Amino acid sequence: MLGISNIFNKDYPEFWKKYTDSFKFKAKKYVVLSIETSGIDPDRDVIMAIAATSVIGNRIIIKDSFEIFIQRNHDQINPIVDSFSINSEQRISEQEAIVTLLEYLSNSIIIGHRINFDIEMLDKCLSRMKLGKIRNEAFDIEAMYNKLKETNEKNYSLEEMGNGLKMQLSNRNSVADDAYSIALLFLKLKEKLGIE
Repeated sequence: MLGISNIFNKDYPEFWKKYTDSFKFKAKKYVVLSIETSGIDPDRDVIMAIAATSVIGNRIIIKDSFEIFIQRNHDQINPIVDSFSINSEQRISEQEAIVTLLEYLSNSIIIGHRINFDIEMLDKCLSRMKLGKIRNEAFDIEAMYNKLKETNEKNYSLEEMGNGLKMQLSNRNSVADDAYSIALLFLKLKEKLGIE
C-alpha cells in the first residue's frame, strides 16, 4: 500500500517541474498566444495549431516566435474544419506541442484574444497528460479594449479592434498571423491604458 508521502511526491516529468519552478521568479516578458482549434467545445474539440511570440518592453521579438501544428487521428478532426495544408511529417504530437509551449512560456504573462478559451483548451491537454493547469497570469486584449471603450463585455474581432484603434493589421492567413496581430493590438492597448 502506498504511503501518504508517495501521493504528494508524484514523479512529474522534468519539463513540468521546470515550468512550475519558474514561478518562483518574476515574469520578464509577455508571450502572445494564438491557438487554432477544431471548434469551440473544449470537451469535444482539439488544438490543431499553436503560435506564440514574445513581447519585451514595447517591442515584438519576431526572432523569438514559433508556430507548431499538431498531428491528429482522422477521427479527431472534422475534415471541413481542418483547412491546414501541412503535411503530416511537419506536425508533432499533442504532448510534444505542450512540452514545447511550456518550455517557451515559462513564467511569462500570456496575452491573447479570448484567452480564457485558449487556456481551457491547454488545460484539457495537460489533463490528458495527468498534469496540473496553466499557471501563468493572462491578459485578454478584448477585455482591455472593452476597458478602453468603457463598454460592458462586448465581443470584438481582431479587425474591429484594429479599426477602432486606427491600425492596419496584416492579412490573417495563419495562426502565426493572428499572434502577430494580437501582439500589435496589445502594444497599442498597453500604451493607451498605461500598463507597464
